[in-house]
Amino acid sequence: MIQILVFILTIIALVLLSIFTVGLMELYKLEKEVRNNLVREGMLGYLDEIFGMGAAKIFKTILDAEGNHRYLVYLPQYAWFKSPKYQWFEVYETDNGFVHSEVAGY
Repeated sequence: MIQILVFILTIIALVLLSIFTVGLMELYKLEKEVRNNLVREGMLGYLDEIFGMGAAKIFKTILDAEGNHRYLVYLPQYAWFKSPKYQWFEVYETDNGFVHSEVAGY
């Protein structure tokens, strides 16, 4: 009798666990879809448009003599079993939008 009860409780636990897992997977897919459809504005939107979603990282914000913000941005490039190589860019705003230029020497 007790063996049948344990067997039934095990089956119920496995069914509830599978329902929970399916729910988590659907939630993960929904969050991923929302993240991919997110449209950012400003400098982060420009970085996403040029380098890909979240690929470039802001390293430093610089305030120049005229009071404009300039951003030092790096783009990691990964190779198999090697340390990443970085490309450095300076991103700044002009009247027509944002402009980036590669920085040599890093």
